[in-house]
Amino acid sequence: MSICGKWIRTYVTVEPVIFLYMTSAFIMTPALQQQVIVKVCYERFQDTDNCSRPEHYKDSEELIEDRSSYLLLLLNCVTSLVSIPPALLLGSWSDRSSRKAVMLLPCLASLVSAGAFIALSLLEDASVYWLLAAGGLTGLAGGYVTMFLSSFSYLADVTVESGSNRTLRMAVAESMIFVGGAVGFLSGGLLIQEFGLTSAFTAYGSCQVLSVLYILLWLRNPKRPIPATLSGDSGDGLQPVAGDVEAEPADTLMCLSDVKRSFLAVFRRRPGQQRLKLHLLIVCTFINSLVAVGEQTISLLYLMYEPRAFTMEMYGVFKSTQMLLLGLTLLGIFPLLLRVLGGTTLAKGSALFRAASLVLMAFSTNTWMVFLVSVVSAPAGITQAVVRSLSSTIVDPDEQGAMFSFSASVETTCLMFAAVLFNGLYPLTLPTFPGMPFVVMAGLTLIVFILLQWISEMPAPQARLVV
Repeated sequence: MSICGKWIRTYVTVEPVIFLYMTSAFIMTPALQQQVIVKVCYERFQDTDNCSRPEHYKDSEELIEDRSSYLLLLLNCVTSLVSIPPALLLGSWSDRSSRKAVMLLPCLASLVSAGAFIALSLLEDASVYWLLAAGGLTGLAGGYVTMFLSSFSYLADVTVESGSNRTLRMAVAESMIFVGGAVGFLSGGLLIQEFGLTSAFTAYGSCQVLSVLYILLWLRNPKRPIPATLSGDSGDGLQPVAGDVEAEPADTLMCLSDVKRSFLAVFRRRPGQQRLKLHLLIVCTFINSLVAVGEQTISLLYLMYEPRAFTMEMYGVFKSTQMLLLGLTLLGIFPLLLRVLGGTTLAKGSALFRAASLVLMAFSTNTWMVFLVSVVSAPAGITQAVVRSLSSTIVDPDEQGAMFSFSASVETTCLMFAAVLFNGLYPLTLPTFPGMPFVVMAGLTLIVFILLQWISEMPAPQARLVV
C-alpha cells in the first residue's frame, strides 16, 4: 500500500461509519414521524390521499398531533427499554474482543427494520403499532448508542500513543453526526416530498448496507491494550470479579461480568477527584442527549404547526442547514479555537450558544427566525466532543469500552426520559405556548454549563499518554 493509502487508513477509520449511520438516522426521523401522522390520520378518516397532505386535515390537526405525539413517545420508550441491556453488555465485551463486531450489530438490526418499514409503508391499512414494533427492532442491538460506544472506543484505542490529539479526533468523529444529519435531513425531506415515504425508508436501508460493507472491507480491529485489572488508588488493583476476563472465554457475549466491568470502570476509586469528574461528565452526556432527543422528537410537530407551517421539504432544508453548520464548526473553527482556548472553556461557551438557540426557537413565529436558530446553534456540538474526550482520558486504555458502554446506557435511558418529558409536555402547552418545551431544554443546557464550570475548577489530572 502507498504512503498516502497508509495515511488514509490510519486517519480515516470510524468517521464514515458514523456519517452513514447518522445520515440514515436523520432520514428516518422525519420519515417515521410523518408515517405515524399519516397512519393516525388514516385511522380517523380512512383516506390515504387526504392524509398524505397536511392541508387537507387542518380542522383535526391538533387532535392528530396529540395522538401522534403520544405514539412517538411510546416508540421512544420501547426503543429505550430494549436498548439498555445491549448498551451495558457490548462495550465491556469489545474491550477484550472485537470493536468491529459490536459496530456491525446496530447496522444489521437497522437493515432488518428498514425492510419492515418499507413493507408497512406499502400496506395502507396496517396498524400504526406495527411501526412501533419495527422501530423497536433497532433497539435489539443497542441502536445509535452501541454505534457511538464502539466508534469512540475505537478512537480511544488508536489515539493511545503519545502525540495523538484525541480531542481533535473525537471532534472530527462528532462532526460526522452533524454532517450526516445535514445530508440526512436534506435528502430525507426531498425524498419524502418528491417520491414518498417508501423512498426514504429505502435510502435508510441503503446506508446500512454501505456501512456493513465499509466495516467488513476497510476497518481493522485496533491493537488491543495490554490486559490489566481495574486498579484503585493504591495501584494494588481490584480483584477480578467471579467469571471475569480471566475466567470467561472471549466469545461469551451475554455474561453478567461485562455489566459488572462497566460499573467498575465508572465507580472504582481514582486519584484525587477524577471519579467525581467522570460522574459529572456522564451527567453532562445525559443532559446533552436528553436535550438533543427532545429537540429531535418535537421539532417536526412544532414547526408544522401554525404560524410556522413548515412543509416537509422546508423542514429538511432547515435541519440540514443547522446540522451542516454544526459539523463545519467542529471541523473548521473548533481546531483553530483550541489553539488559543482550553477545551473546557470552549465547551462552556458552546453550552451558552445552545441555550440561546433553544430560547430563540421557542419564540420563533416565522421562517427567518427559525433559520436564525441554525446560526446561533452552530457552536453547540463542541460541548459533547470535549465531554467525550475528557471522559476517555480519565479511564485506562483497557476500560474505554466499559466506560463508553456505561455512558451509552445512560444515553439510552434519556430516550425514555426525553419522550416522557417533551412528548408529554408538548400537547399540554400546545394551546397556550407551544415553545415551552424548548425553554425547558434551554434550562437543562444551563445546568451543563454549571457542571462544566465545576469540572474546570477541579485539580488537573495526573499526566496521561493522551491530551
